[in-house]
Amino acid sequence: MANRKASDGPAAHGGEWRETVRRLLELVRAQGLKEGDRLPNIRQLATTLKVKPTVVRDALLQAQVMGLVRVVPRSGAFIRSLNYAPLVDVLSGTIEPALMQADHNLFHLLDARRVLEIELVGRAAERRRLEELLPLRQALETMTRIPETHQRRDYVEADIRFHTEIARLAGNAVLLTFQQALLGLLGPYLAQLPWSPERRSRTDRSHAAIYSALVAGDADAARSAMREHLTMAYESLLHEVKSLPLEVEGRRGDDEVPPVKRRQRSKNLAR
Repeated sequence: MANRKASDGPAAHGGEWRETVRRLLELVRAQGLKEGDRLPNIRQLATTLKVKPTVVRDALLQAQVMGLVRVVPRSGAFIRSLNYAPLVDVLSGTIEPALMQADHNLFHLLDARRVLEIELVGRAAERRRLEELLPLRQALETMTRIPETHQRRDYVEADIRFHTEIARLAGNAVLLTFQQALLGLLGPYLAQLPWSPERRSRTDRSHAAIYSALVAGDADAARSAMREHLTMAYESLLHEVKSLPLEVEGRRGDDEVPPVKRRQRSKNLAR
């Protein structure tokens, strides 16, 4: 044991166990094994997968951390899940609290959303089936039917549902979890954005362009439409930063008016 090579240690084949976990899942599915079934022993798996027993051992331990198997000493490894759902559940319970612990720059949150969702919509366009677009179509219809005089919060809820369905179509549950965490933090801000008939019309047209690109399966058009759509929120915040608060603007206006004219203006307002 003292002469064991360093290359035989776990660190040396860290890349191998990742690939072995993936191949292990493929083997489980190919053999029709189900949750609760016992896996072949380490030597049998090493022979089947053509890797060293130490690689299989490390892969099983990592698969256990990920919630895919349960290793019982002296009894073997048992299938716990056939997908990465347990790992995603852990992520969903930790990402948002971790994000909320810091006082984030709002521009950083918007930028992270833009980077993430442009890629998600492109993947969604590439892999979507038309019948899968129904929830997205329903969210779009809900938004367009909300009156302009209605509460902004109701529109934002439908808007978030629209974007969440796009992320779901992209087929990566981990990226979906990240997107949901970002939208959860941005939701209150989005509900407070300045609203006008013109902005509402632009937003509706932008959502329609994204949806049309997804129907056509055009990934480039989908990414372009999403980039334009998310830029609106970014530019709206920039405009808000550049402008003075209304109270300050009003005081500045009074300061710039000569006293005589200011008194005359006050008389006119009182009439």
